[in-house]
Amino acid sequence: MSLMSMGEFITIVKESNYQLSEIFSKAPNESFVIIAIIFFVLFIIYFFIQREMKIKNALKLVDKIKDVRDFDEYNSQITRLVEELPKRGEKVALLLNELKESILLKTSKLLSSLTIEEKIDKYQEISQKYEKLAEGSKKYNNKDLTSFYESKSKELLSENLYEEIIYYIENTNLDENEVKNVNKIVKYANNTENPFQILDTFFKELNRYSFNYNLDLYKFIKKLDKDDSKQVYTYCNEKLESIFSSKEDEISILILEYMLENDEKQKVYDYISTLTLKSYLQQLYNQLFNKKDDLDLDLAFISNGTQIDNQYKKYIDESLTNNWRDSEHIEYVSKAPGVLEVLGHLEFRTLIERIDNIAINEENKKKIDEALTIAKRAETIALEAKSLNKRLLTSSENKSE
Repeated sequence: MSLMSMGEFITIVKESNYQLSEIFSKAPNESFVIIAIIFFVLFIIYFFIQREMKIKNALKLVDKIKDVRDFDEYNSQITRLVEELPKRGEKVALLLNELKESILLKTSKLLSSLTIEEKIDKYQEISQKYEKLAEGSKKYNNKDLTSFYESKSKELLSENLYEEIIYYIENTNLDENEVKNVNKIVKYANNTENPFQILDTFFKELNRYSFNYNLDLYKFIKKLDKDDSKQVYTYCNEKLESIFSSKEDEISILILEYMLENDEKQKVYDYISTLTLKSYLQQLYNQLFNKKDDLDLDLAFISNGTQIDNQYKKYIDESLTNNWRDSEHIEYVSKAPGVLEVLGHLEFRTLIERIDNIAINEENKKKIDEALTIAKRAETIALEAKSLNKRLLTSSENKSE
């Protein structure tokens, strides 16, 4: 079916006095075509209006980023910008290019208040988004904008974050509260091309600490986990091990007391028993010997052959006298290294005899107790037999009657 000309359709519209129902009845096909065209035009207009509104919102977004005061909000808006930039046209790219330095400055300001653990995460996150902004800007052939975000995505890590980490390492007093931050640094360093660019600085700064006297550092080292802190854990524990095994290094009494209170007693005993630094052993003796109610600690001093002013013999005599009935205590003390040298062979022989006498007395007591038990048991059996015999006699008499 052919359509009438536009002139004929207009004539019908005029004759129908613009009544839609009459127009449809006289020219239904032409009416549908015209309506379709109108809807298409309206759709195009709506599309362009929406597009302009989205461009306008994207421009507002770019302008607003430089003024945000919270990192989470900043991060959210950068994420939106990554999505919007490739879709909203050159105007957005031009404005972003104009404000790029202000937006970068805002990044540094918002990150400055975070912990180093948080900074490592956030810098990496923003770096990835800057890389995506560079990719999204390529379609606009804005080489200045693309080059800026390509370079800054790398510089955020290689310069900004690196400087933040080095500043932290050089200006933080390490204690047990810093373990999470250190773990994060080590993990990040091991994911870079040259881990020791960061780790060597860490080792250098650690070497400035007194491993012998810094209790906070000792607590920090004890909190480290081998899997999380890797090279730092190894470095610190090897330093400690060399100090404890050297036999000539002083270790703060604060550290030693902390170890005694935290299930590291044997390490303290080993250190004291092998220490050859006479002046410091004397100092430790004055502060620790016979003052902690710790027999093994006192015996560690006695086992050390380094000659200092001491009262080892008096201590042993009192310990044995106060526990003269306790054979296990006496035997334990007698077998401890250094006791023989302190008592001398004669007194030591007397001590052994005392142990033997106690053992004999205990054995005799045991035998006496066993004999008494047997006697009591025999007496009980006899009484039971007598009672049974009496009942049998009574029963026989009753039957006879």
